Amino acid sequence: MAKLMDLPTKNELGYFEMRLESVGGLGANLAGQILAEALVMGHGFNGAHFSSYGSEKKGSPVKSFVRACRADREVRSSSPVERPHILVVFHECLLKLDGIASGILPDGKVVVNSYHEMDDVRNMLYLPSGTLGVVDALNIALEEKTRINTAILGAVVRVSGWMRPDVVRETIAEAFQSKHSSQVDANLRTFDRGFNEVRVQTYEDDGKFKPITTVSSEPLLGYRNAPIGGIIINPGNTGSKDLSASRQGLYPLYHRDRCIDCGLCTMTCPDYVFQWEKGMDKRGRPAMVLRGPNYQYCKGCMKCVEICPVDALTLECERPEFKYTADVQLWGPPDALGTMSRENEPAKWDPEEGHYWHRVG
Repeated sequence: MAKLMDLPTKNELGYFEMRLESVGGLGANLAGQILAEALVMGHGFNGAHFSSYGSEKKGSPVKSFVRACRADREVRSSSPVERPHILVVFHECLLKLDGIASGILPDGKVVVNSYHEMDDVRNMLYLPSGTLGVVDALNIALEEKTRINTAILGAVVRVSGWMRPDVVRETIAEAFQSKHSSQVDANLRTFDRGFNEVRVQTYEDDGKFKPITTVSSEPLLGYRNAPIGGIIINPGNTGSKDLSASRQGLYPLYHRDRCIDCGLCTMTCPDYVFQWEKGMDKRGRPAMVLRGPNYQYCKGCMKCVEICPVDALTLECERPEFKYTADVQLWGPPDALGTMSRENEPAKWDPEEGHYWHRVG
């Protein structure tokens, strides 16, 4: 009789668990599906994958869960993963939301899509201890013309220390072959780069941050401690919540000097983020003039970029180290933005720091 493979670590119920925190459009659901399939079909475990999300559209919060156990037992729980052995954050803007890092174990592992330094990401997470993996999945995906999920899969496999990259690569190829066969090679390259380029560091508990609160005093099965009647205990609305975290790392940059105030962007925007004010048209006559999008509510669907007839809105790479505003321009002074050419030449806006705007559209 063949010896059953055992998991390197598991909880009191015998499960190895992962939680993927994301927003709609980044591919977390598919990433969780690929991980679960690789664990079951390639590693010989029993497993389950399921996701939790609201409306199925770009920008909606998404949680994807993966649960695995030995092959001689069954996965008998479909409750959300509250104490993950591996936590994956698909967008660093999610780190500012309450509950994203909840339940991390003292020796847990976290993978974050970010280009920031390791210590900076640890500070964003308030991570007391554990292993942190940071990968610039967005940059990899832009260069390979894929989505970030396969880059993050490579990072997860590397950080786990025991998942077999060849098995996950084979699962990725099978997942894309049926519907997107032309994308197989690009996604495999993206996976390999995520595996090789992830930065990994283990932190000991140095007292810098308090231990992250877990739910150890509560039942492990979520249906036993779910709110009665499905009550929403964290209400909110678009007036009180900043929805910019729902963007996927790209955003529409507004160029006032090119705009002709035609209003096509306003008509095509599904969230009505464009703001207008009384002003003067190019002939000096009173008219309503576009101020630009309010980025607090922009989810980055890019419909405005596609419909703009004069390139007054361009697709750009969003980098959160620049100062955020919810006004006409997202980062930097307007004069620097006005000097950006249409031939993808960068415009320097801070001579001392040397930061540049980079066109990716």
